[in-house]
Amino acid sequence: MPRRKEAEQFAVVEEKDCWHLYGLQDLAPTKFAKVISKILQGRHWVINPEVPEGIDLRSL
Repeated sequence: MPRRKEAEQFAVVEEKDCWHLYGLQDLAPTKFAKVISKILQGRHWVINPEVPEGIDLRSL
């Protein structure tokens, strides 16, 4: 297959600023502390998980 004549262009990858609770669980402790600090400052935010109707999370 011949080589492309023009270079491929990709979108710029930005810093992740939207977090799901499960994504926070996989972070290393130092990264977790940095992300939580940014969440508390209002620079990042957490997505609220959808809870099916009839399930009380306080009972878990």
